[in-house]
Amino acid sequence: MTGKRMKVRISFILCLITTLILLTEGSVLAKKEAEFRLDIDSLNLEEGVSTNLVFSIINANGCKDLAIDGLDNFDVLSTSQSTSTRIINGDTTSQIDVTYVLMPKKEGEFTLQGSINYKGDIRKTNSLKVNVSKRNDDVHNEEVKDIFLKTLISDDEIYFGQKIGLTYELYSRYSIESYGFADQIGFDDFMVNEVANDDLKGNYVYVDGNKYVKYEAKKMYLSPIKTGKVTIPSYKFQANIATSNFFDSSKPVYLGTTEKEITIKPLPEENKPDDFSGLVGDLKIEAEFNKDQLEYGDSLTLNVTASGNCNLEILDKIIKDGVPGFSVYETVKGMDESIENNQYNAKKQFEVILVPEKNGDIKIDPIYISYFDTVSGTYKKAEIPGKTITVTGEVPENNQSNNQSNNGDKTDNKEYATSQKIKINQVSYNMTDQDYVTLKMSKKGLLIAFIILIILILLAVFLIVLRAYAKKQDKELNNLYKRLKNSDNENEIYNILNDMIKHHYNISLKANSKDFIRGSIEEHEVADIVVEIINYMENKKDSANRDNRYLKEKIKEIYNKIK
Repeated sequence: MTGKRMKVRISFILCLITTLILLTEGSVLAKKEAEFRLDIDSLNLEEGVSTNLVFSIINANGCKDLAIDGLDNFDVLSTSQSTSTRIINGDTTSQIDVTYVLMPKKEGEFTLQGSINYKGDIRKTNSLKVNVSKRNDDVHNEEVKDIFLKTLISDDEIYFGQKIGLTYELYSRYSIESYGFADQIGFDDFMVNEVANDDLKGNYVYVDGNKYVKYEAKKMYLSPIKTGKVTIPSYKFQANIATSNFFDSSKPVYLGTTEKEITIKPLPEENKPDDFSGLVGDLKIEAEFNKDQLEYGDSLTLNVTASGNCNLEILDKIIKDGVPGFSVYETVKGMDESIENNQYNAKKQFEVILVPEKNGDIKIDPIYISYFDTVSGTYKKAEIPGKTITVTGEVPENNQSNNQSNNGDKTDNKEYATSQKIKINQVSYNMTDQDYVTLKMSKKGLLIAFIILIILILLAVFLIVLRAYAKKQDKELNNLYKRLKNSDNENEIYNILNDMIKHHYNISLKANSKDFIRGSIEEHEVADIVVEIINYMENKKDSANRDNRYLKEKIKEIYNKIK
C-alpha cells in the first residue's frame, strides 16, 4: 500500500511540473512586441465639454516617464489607471490604461502625442489631431446630447445700478445622483446674492420632442460695481450619472459653463434729478388708500407695491419728507426677487400708516419717485396720486395747542406732562418790609412740594441722559458692525459698508459715482476712506495682495468716526 501511494504522489508531481513547463514555454512563445497607443472619444470637440483620452501600454512592464505633448491646451479634470490581462489560446496580453478626463481650454486645432521610457528607449505613440470648436448654447444644437449645461443671463448690456439674473441649468436624459461645480465661483466685478439651494427647482421639459430633466444648478442676482466691459468666466461642472455597476454606483461627467461678456454703461449726468436714489430699470407703482374719511384718533393706511426689473433694495422708503397734517409710520412688508423667462424681476411692498393731527379736509399731495428708464435712456418719475382725506370729530384742546406750538412738527414718541393739584395752607403776604415778600405755608405742604420738585428734577435729568445716550447708541449701525466682525466674505463685507453709508448718509455706493459720494459725505476723512475702498473693490486683478483684514480695518475706521 505504501509503495502504491508513493507512485501516485510521484506521478502527480511530475504532471504538475510538466504543466508548469508547458505554460511557461507557451507564455514565452506567445510573448508579443510592446505597443503604445493613444485614443480619444472624438477628434471633434467643443469648448466646455469634456472627453476621455486613454494612453494604453501593452505588453510593456517597467515603463516610466509617461508624457503627452499638447496636453497643456486642455484642463485635466481627473486621471485613473487600470490593469488587465487576457489569455487567448495560450497567448497572454497585459495592458495598462491611463485615462485622462480632459476639457479644452480654447478653440483651435491641437496635436496630441504620447511618449514613454521603455527599457531606456523613448517610445512614441500615434498622434491625434483634435479640432476644438466654439461652444454654441442654442438649445436646438443641444438636442443631440444626452446631458448638457446652459448659461443664461437676463441681459448682456445694462446700466450701472441695474441688476441682472444669472442661471446655470443642467439638462439630462440620464438619472443623476449628484451634481455641483468643480470650481469655486467668484465674480470680481459684481456684488452677488445667491438663491438658496432649497429654492432651486427641477422639472421635466421637452426639447424638440426629447424629454429631459432640467435642474437649476445655481441661480444668483448680480449688481455691477464698475462700468465698462466685464466677463463672467467659464467654470467646470461635474455631474455624477447613476450606473448599474455593483462596485461603482455612479460615473462622473464633466461639463463647462459658457463665458459671457457684459457691457455696463454709466448713467448720464444730464437731467439727473436731485432726488434720484439709484433706481435703474422699469419701475411700476401701485398704491391705494384704504379709506378717504376717518374719525380723529383713527388712522388710515397707504399700501404701496413697487415692481419691475430695477434693484428695489435701493428703495427703502416711500415718504421721505413727511405728510403735512399727519404723523407717518412706514414699514417694509416684504421683497421678492425672481427670474421669469430669463428676465430679472423684483417686487417690494410697503405699508404707510397715517395718523391725522387735525380735523377737516386734509390734502395729501402726489408722491414722486425718480428712476432711470433703461428703455428710453431718460430719467422719469413714478407717481403715487394724491388724495383729500376728511377727518371728522373734535380735536382735544391740549392737542390743538400742541399742534399750534409745534407748528405741525411730528414726533414718533409723545411725552405727556401730568399735573397734580397741591393744597397750600396758611399763605399770607406781609408787606411791612417793602423789599421782601414773606410766604408762609404748613410744613406738610412744603414737604410735598419739595418731594415733587425733586422728582421732577430727577425725571428731567433722566430724560436728558437717556436722550444723549440714545443719540450715541445707533442700534442699526452697531448691528451692522457686529455683522462685519463675523463676516469673512469680501462681497458681504462690501455690502455691509454700503448698508452703513446708506443708513448714516442716505446714499448708496452701488448707485452713485465716486465724485457724487465724495461730495455727499461732509466728513472728508470718511469720504476719502470710502473712495479708497471703492477703488480697492474695482481693482481685483491683483488677487495676491487682497486681504479681508484690510477691508475690515478700513470700515472700522469709518464706524469709529460716524458712530
